[in-house]
Amino acid sequence: MSTREMICNLVSDKIESKDLELLYGLVLKFIPTDIPLPDELEAIAETDNETEFITFDKVNWN
Repeated sequence: MSTREMICNLVSDKIESKDLELLYGLVLKFIPTDIPLPDELEAIAETDNETEFITFDKVNWN
């Protein structure tokens, strides 16, 4: 059974039909609608090996 089939079966078995529309809408919000631009992919790749993080209160929000 594929992962897709397992997810579909889980949703069908465990989620009430009245909640399926809400779940569907939430899932769609997390699916990208645009193809990422090359510079966006580069920016993501640059962060792959980063280990330094900044806390929220140290960010200059101005």
